Amino acid sequence: MQKKYPPEVEALLDSFPTIDPPITLSEEVAYRFSRENKPLSQGLIAQFFSQWDTIDEYTEMVPCCQVTTDGDFFALIYWKGSLMSYEYILATINPKGTLINKKVIAGTISNGATVKSSVANIDEDGCVYTMVGEIKEGQPYDPSNSSAYRFEILPDGTIQNT
Repeated sequence: MQKKYPPEVEALLDSFPTIDPPITLSEEVAYRFSRENKPLSQGLIAQFFSQWDTIDEYTEMVPCCQVTTDGDFFALIYWKGSLMSYEYILATINPKGTLINKKVIAGTISNGATVKSSVANIDEDGCVYTMVGEIKEGQPYDPSNSSAYRFEILPDGTIQNT
């Protein structure tokens, strides 16, 4: 028997197709999500995302996917684009649509002199592996400036850096 959720939560979940891991999130994948997934309505953005995030007239949001979980929560990934910042955000919400936790897990950000770019991979156990590289203007890429991070989605929906 399928659980019933408030209509606005159902509408939100319908915007995020469920994808079983492994999932890789890179700059190129955002275009595919933008083409294949229906856009978020202004109502959903106002009701949910504006509560969770900073949104201005330059912000673009794309629903990416819903990651399968074993807990009583939903794990949604959305792409947020704004001036000189493109981020994949993992947000966990409870069945009433209340935010439990959120974390930027991949993307590209620039201050004009430096570009930081990251890619994330989500495995079958709900672990998120993120690799971050940095390029400074006028200099070649230096892999020694790269960093690796591991996040885990815990059974209560919190996202922990491990």
